[in-house]
Parts: sequence; C-alpha cells; structure tokens
Amino acid sequence: MNVQFVSNSKGKVTAVQLPLKEWQEVERKLEAFNMAASIKSGFEEMQQIEKGELKAKTLEEFLHEL
Repeated sequence: MNVQFVSNSKGKVTAVQLPLKEWQEVERKLEAFNMAASIKSGFEEMQQIEKGELKAKTLEEFLHEL
C-alpha cells in the first residue's frame, strides 16, 4: 500500500494520503466488516431472545426503529 503522511509545520502528522484505488479497497473492506458485525449482533440478539434474556420485538416496533 502506497501511503503518504502529511505533517504540519511542527512535524505532527495531520493526514494520510493513499491512491484512490487503494482507498476504494479500504472502503470495500470496511463495508464488509460492518456488515459482518451487524449480522453477528443480530445473531447474538436472536440467541438472547431464544434464552428469554431479551424480549422479541414486533414487526411494528422493528420498522419504527428504521
């Protein structure tokens, strides 16, 4: 990965630059990671509902959250 660091006049790093194609790949991986985390969270919530640790939501409650 071709990363460049940008620093201010005091030498403090203030930004990072990378080629657009590499940034798009980072974004794609972050999106996939976030989706996997959401699925995992939903799965854990279902397990809690099955164990009686969490009350199931109605469809109306679920849609209201969106």
